[in-house]
Amino acid sequence: MTAALDGVIQLALAQRTAARERKDFAASDQIRDGLAALGITIEDTAQGPRWSISRDGK
Repeated sequence: MTAALDGVIQLALAQRTAARERKDFAASDQIRDGLAALGITIEDTAQGPRWSISRDGK
């Protein structure tokens, strides 16, 4: 993984967090679904969102 990829995903997660804070769940879901389509899995934790690359490509 490159630093650039990590930076782009962190930016998307920051946008998703901001959408969730303003209760714009449609935007939050759209960001999550877009990342999922690229094979990125998001896990929401008490410490904030974590991401990983899906092993099965889904």
